Amino acid sequence: MNESLLMQSVNITLIGMGIVLSFLLLLVAIMYIMSALVKVLEKYFPQAVPQVAAAGADNALVAIAIAAAKRFQGK
Repeated sequence: MNESLLMQSVNITLIGMGIVLSFLLLLVAIMYIMSALVKVLEKYFPQAVPQVAAAGADNALVAIAIAAAKRFQGK
């Protein structure tokens, strides 16, 4: 009786692990296919490159942030 329960538990464990492994392998394969599809579509439909703001505007924002931090650090 114990051997029967032990064999059933081993069978259920192996079946469960097999299902999880097959799902993970399927997931990896689908991700690989999607990656290849995106690379192909990128050739025909390239994305627009966003324009970077002027460096002076970024420097002004950094200076304002530093001044604000120093102002509130003393309180």
